[in-house]
Amino acid sequence: MTQGKFDPRLSRRNFVESALSLSALTAAAATLPAALPGMSQQAWAAGAPVKGYGVTTAQLKDWSIMTKSNGVTMDYTPTNADIGVFMRDVMSNDLGDTHDFFIFDGGTEDVLGPEGYYAPIVEDHPELTLWARTPDTWKRSDLIRADDTQWGVPVIGNGDAFGYFPEVIGANPNGQDEIPWTTFFEGEQVKGRVAIDRSWLQSMSETANFLKHHGRAQIEDPADLTQEEARAVADYLVERKQAGHFRTIFTAFEEQVQLLSNKEIDMINCWEPATRDANLALGPGTVIYAFTVEGYYKWGHGAYVATAAMDRDNVDNIYKVLNYFLGGEYRAYQAKERGYAGPNMDLGVEYAIEHGWPQEDVDLLKYTAEKVERKFEKPFWGKTTPSNADVMEEEWQRFLNA
Repeated sequence: MTQGKFDPRLSRRNFVESALSLSALTAAAATLPAALPGMSQQAWAAGAPVKGYGVTTAQLKDWSIMTKSNGVTMDYTPTNADIGVFMRDVMSNDLGDTHDFFIFDGGTEDVLGPEGYYAPIVEDHPELTLWARTPDTWKRSDLIRADDTQWGVPVIGNGDAFGYFPEVIGANPNGQDEIPWTTFFEGEQVKGRVAIDRSWLQSMSETANFLKHHGRAQIEDPADLTQEEARAVADYLVERKQAGHFRTIFTAFEEQVQLLSNKEIDMINCWEPATRDANLALGPGTVIYAFTVEGYYKWGHGAYVATAAMDRDNVDNIYKVLNYFLGGEYRAYQAKERGYAGPNMDLGVEYAIEHGWPQEDVDLLKYTAEKVERKFEKPFWGKTTPSNADVMEEEWQRFLNA
């Protein structure tokens, strides 16, 4: 699945350099006026809806729900989750001139914030009424902050792990057992039937956290490995590969679903929606998405205000939208429609109850809230733009070629 995932072929340096190069080539074409002919910029902004650009997974299927709630009309342009394309679009095409905010995977703020494309969040803005009650685990996440600056508002996120068939490893079929990553990497009962993600960003971080947790390697940040640390992680993975532990190295989301649905593997470090899709074919609860002993690979989408938008007349409306992402209505519909969690899940549960949602929907929201809280108790690692991306990718290639 490409949603929320960094393309492993793009290093931090490469996609920034390509963005700057593209900027030079397209500067002339990127100067389209933001206002209509004959209208002042202020008049245009005051009468226009809030315009967003970002990942499809963050949007509501029907934005009119929000309009009825807070009076703001949304004009949202969806894009795929290729972080290189997104960075180039924002940096080279001056999207801030035509869009008010962006939603994308955490990590873009490291570059687009300091470079002036994102405006720092005004935490005491009068329309951001839910900020104070939003947990620090969400709002102070390093996925939406850089250099002690709050660049984003949290929207959705999750802690990724692996899917498994409980009967194969002798786990409780209710899915509440904490399954160790030791089983994924070394379990004899699954040897030769484990699928591992081709993305070095995820698989190396998960392996590094496993080794760190068990004291088998000296690792500071599992999501941003030094040359020595990356070499140790790759050495371990090469050893497990040569031992015949991995059946396949997969790339696409569709492969995840196929491998599970066909029962070609017993464990796979996939994304949670893959287990849900597989269970549509196999039956509810056939595949479990793991609670783990050692921790999770984290990802999260943030909403970032375009710097140019702060000079327009619809800043209050922009902040109404940011606040909406923290509220119960968005939380409830996002979890129901897409299965994703986010900050203030308790408000989503309250919303569902107050609006008479079926008990099964309420129970799903309650479970989602409990699931996220439980995951956050564990180590939670992830970076889309690690500073040591080049050495991590280099060592990962050694694993692939082994």
